[in-house]
Amino acid sequence: MKQAAVTNKTENISGESLLTVSLPADLHANVVAFQEKSGMPTLSQAIRHALDRFDTVRTNVERSPSLQVSFRVPSELRTRISRQARSARVSLGRIVRVALSALPSNPTPIPNKNNIMAKKKKAAKKGAAKKKTAKKK
Repeated sequence: MKQAAVTNKTENISGESLLTVSLPADLHANVVAFQEKSGMPTLSQAIRHALDRFDTVRTNVERSPSLQVSFRVPSELRTRISRQARSARVSLGRIVRVALSALPSNPTPIPNKNNIMAKKKKAAKKGAAKKKTAKKK
């Protein structure tokens, strides 16, 4: 009866992995509230913060309806939480959920700018195709 295993994993050139984990709706709302109160610009940064300060603790998380959330983590953090999950014999998703559950409900702003992801570049706008006129014979 696994609630939410990692459903997607990709790694890019910068050494970060994209993880997708299912979160109960109330936990998702708590993480979004934490993100806003702490002044973090992205949900990924709030999740990385929770995982960085997470200490392996076995806790039962009840099964409930959930939302899938994708976030990027550095490769070394992914390796660390994967090892924690294996040693605790739980899913990586459970490690993420327990770490997020341990976030304080009343956080202070966290001035850590080195974890902010670079903004994605916008694609160049394409102009309208030129009309060709047919030559008359």
